[in-house]
Amino acid sequence: GRQLIDEAMAKVKKKVVVSGNSTGGEQTDIQKVNIEYLKKLKYPKAYLYELLKQYGFTEWNDVANILGAQSGKQLFSATHRLVKDRNFLLLTVLQPEQKQECVYYINENDHFLENKDLKLAVTNVNSLSEKVSHKKAVLIDKDSLKFPLLVRKWQKGDYFYPFGMRGKKKVSKFFKDEKMSLLEKENSWLLCSNNEIVWVIGRRLDNRYKITNTTENILKIEIL
Repeated sequence: GRQLIDEAMAKVKKKVVVSGNSTGGEQTDIQKVNIEYLKKLKYPKAYLYELLKQYGFTEWNDVANILGAQSGKQLFSATHRLVKDRNFLLLTVLQPEQKQECVYYINENDHFLENKDLKLAVTNVNSLSEKVSHKKAVLIDKDSLKFPLLVRKWQKGDYFYPFGMRGKKKVSKFFKDEKMSLLEKENSWLLCSNNEIVWVIGRRLDNRYKITNTTENILKIEIL
């Protein structure tokens, strides 16, 4: 069975993946994945997953979703970056300075996220009356979340709907108003669900994910 898959993959790879060098000073190898061709196959997502697995992209949902994502959408593995560019996915090797683009995942049944950057505890809470400060923990309407949750650094253009305020705000503006230092900004993490910011971790919850009188399932995420 495996041999058949490998042979099929080799055929697909020949047609789908184009190698080329990027323009600019650095000659970095870019591999282009032809989305149009992939979509003509019977199982495009499965083929893409097989293609990308060797480069460290192992989150099925992320890989499956990038086919239909808008241009500019990026995925990072430990060693590679994948960027959606109209009809192609561009695969490049991360340069050392880009490798700090760490991304962490919280799956639905995870109780902890623990790594060199962060320690978070994730618990289901029964009572609406529990009080928390957004600097330490948040209570979230669990049913509004789409798992896996993503924890990443902020990027230019990020915005959210800060709890206690009306409307949306750019994260960069929020940082400025919070009078955060450059170092604090660089060390800030965002908890995201389905490309939306849920919590500027240690700072402020997003209005869209707060608990209300109709909330049935509450998720508490706490900095340890």
